Amino acid sequence: MKNTLFCFVFIVSVFLFPTIVFGDEIGSNQNFFIDDNYSLNNDNQASGKLLLSTSRLHFYIDNNYWESRSVEEKKEIEILFQELNDEFNRKIYPGVTSAFGVEMYYGINKDPKITLLFHKAKAGVNGYIRNIDAYEKVVAPTSNERKIIYLNTDLIDRGWLKETLAHELVHLITLNKKDLKYGVKEDTWLNEARAEYVVTLLGYNEGSETYIDSRIKSFLERPYTSLTDWNGSNYNYGVVNSFVHYLVDHYGIRILSNSLDSKKVGVESIEEVLKNSGYKETFADVFTNWAIASYINDCSAGSKYCFKNEKLSKVFLVPFSNFLPFSGDNTLYTGQTLSNYSAHWQRYTGGKDTLTIKFSNPSSKIVNVPYIIKKTSGENVVKFIPLNSNQEGEIIISGVGSTVGYVTVIPVLANSDMGQESSFYSLTAQTFIRENNNGDVDIELPFEVDKPLNQMNREELLMVIIRLIIHLLMQGKLVI
Repeated sequence: MKNTLFCFVFIVSVFLFPTIVFGDEIGSNQNFFIDDNYSLNNDNQASGKLLLSTSRLHFYIDNNYWESRSVEEKKEIEILFQELNDEFNRKIYPGVTSAFGVEMYYGINKDPKITLLFHKAKAGVNGYIRNIDAYEKVVAPTSNERKIIYLNTDLIDRGWLKETLAHELVHLITLNKKDLKYGVKEDTWLNEARAEYVVTLLGYNEGSETYIDSRIKSFLERPYTSLTDWNGSNYNYGVVNSFVHYLVDHYGIRILSNSLDSKKVGVESIEEVLKNSGYKETFADVFTNWAIASYINDCSAGSKYCFKNEKLSKVFLVPFSNFLPFSGDNTLYTGQTLSNYSAHWQRYTGGKDTLTIKFSNPSSKIVNVPYIIKKTSGENVVKFIPLNSNQEGEIIISGVGSTVGYVTVIPVLANSDMGQESSFYSLTAQTFIRENNNGDVDIELPFEVDKPLNQMNREELLMVIIRLIIHLLMQGKLVI
């Protein structure tokens, strides 16, 4: 009799109160804790209205934002949410979970659904999660005690909703697989790398003006930004996008998924997967090859020296430029500080005949120093400066100005024992150009000049260089 009564009550509840889900009713309001670092006015709480509840998602929207919308705008938002829900069920959730696994099945509130809370956030903040929401209030008093993703209401008008939702879902999965399962916190750069790559994995980066295009732009603006020293800037996201696409291009998606399953985090987890997968390369090797690929992007120079992803296959960064005069005995000194897990690209142009470049790293940190010889034929030749125990080395390059167009040195610092330390290095380039019997510099130019180069002023020499570059480009002997 008790069982019959229970079933009757349950059936009546389902049919009479179909919109009540885990204490939440469509149209009802719920107070949430939010991150005051990300909210528009540094608020730490927001009141949300439940607009839609489906098989996997609850859609809440900030009350103040909702009430500020017109009737027509509200209808458009409701349609947008339904479309986002359909995309989540059809593509986002199955695509992400098949690659990386699942988030925790239940929230603390015993609800298997993920809550989406749309609230006003600062510019540049698309979305976020809060790890404390996975814990009870006894442990974390400001926990919302549910599986929840926070999304900026700005996305409603300007797009990137599906991309951001997929990104944040990866963070929920990482929370489950690292924090809750092993009690470890993933390094931010790798957490973001997986979340950024999933946009490509789902096919959202195909076509023009896509999510990754803005990331590539940020990378090209500051390619020397550290991969691991994370402060949440656009430049961090630019570098991590470039690197993670290179990583998957050459080692497959499993390097991301298997490292997510590891008890280790960050660089160590990638090292572990490389070793277990039978690769001889260390993470430092991979990072160095990425630095080379970012500059020459040339598969013919070596299979590891290019990107395979279409969006990155034609991307070339602009190096630091160092010019050596065409005449006399010249020495050019460059000294800079290199952050850990970053690279510098130092290009040397000018000079003639023989170029000597000396590298020195006084701190004796472990630095890889590849260099690229750009032939006038267009060929890229990749070599490494041999370093002694004091981290000093020297190279001598002949044929400058005839068979060699220019030389680019790429100091790379990727030392897992250094943390976020930096290292100073110096480069000294020297060239000596012999004069002929008349005391003029013996340089063959493909065009006539009014007077010897060693008698020209700075402006006249600059015009000669520009003419020479234009000539080489038109002849196909120089690639910038």
